[in-house]
Amino acid sequence: MTKRNIILGTDWGTDCDDVAAVRIACRSAKAGVWNVVGVVLNNCVDFSAPSIDGFIRSEGFEVPIGIDFTANDFGGVTFYQKHLNDIVTGRGIAVRANNDCESGVRLYRKLLSEAEDDSVELADIGFLQVVADLFESGADDISDMSGAELMEKKVKRLWSMSGDWKNEASGREYNINCNHRTIDGACRLINNYPGEIVFLGHEVGASVITHPNPVEGDLLYEAFKAHGSASGRSSWDPMLVLLAAGCPNASDDEFEAAGYRTVRGTATVDEDGCNHFVRSSDGRHRYVVKLKPDEWYSAAIDDMIK
Repeated sequence: MTKRNIILGTDWGTDCDDVAAVRIACRSAKAGVWNVVGVVLNNCVDFSAPSIDGFIRSEGFEVPIGIDFTANDFGGVTFYQKHLNDIVTGRGIAVRANNDCESGVRLYRKLLSEAEDDSVELADIGFLQVVADLFESGADDISDMSGAELMEKKVKRLWSMSGDWKNEASGREYNINCNHRTIDGACRLINNYPGEIVFLGHEVGASVITHPNPVEGDLLYEAFKAHGSASGRSSWDPMLVLLAAGCPNASDDEFEAAGYRTVRGTATVDEDGCNHFVRSSDGRHRYVVKLKPDEWYSAAIDDMIK
């Protein structure tokens, strides 16, 4: 089996479901499903890099990390980053500080320039401004291709946990509607990027609960516990990563086996942060709709994160 290359974008911020998603990505890599060739943080908080670096190293991997250093204005409380950092450094694991990392756009450009054509999938479980900045970037010392050209040549599809698609006329969701930065990024990317985007929306993951294995010292459990979600948390991000892992060709049969049907059309985001969707058989966008009871997805996630 040929492994697929994935670059994971995450806000790794106020919510702990990102941690479950990163574990699923690492477990999928161990199973030979894909190579996690890099991680880009689209939110910059204290201990961003060391906490995710330590977590990924605890899963047996070391990957390049990029950060949007300007994305430090989202607010909210970060519950688990320092806690994870303290645990991993207490175990003698060397981790990278924020300032040891490249900018997110630069890392995207570097990884894409090194990849074979049509060989990379982007999976984003956070805000979209870094991928938008990548798309709009110009030629530089890394590549003489623009970001749009790199994405056209190297990126197979983009998976995004964003939007609320139960109301196609006008939905609102945190990853798009958080603040001016997220709205602007979503508008620039979703409205203009000509490639394929598969969305898993807020309405899909809200009622599906991820249950961490209650083992003291397990970093996933420690993150959920620090967040106040030791008994479980909504599964937006792990559902997106598990969906992407199970659908290498994004075919109808693969989606059905993963527990979904898709609705095809064109998504847009307006300047007020509302997402809209117009159905069409030839649209470049799709959003997923659950076919199974919530407990079916919870069981699949819980099995992956034990």
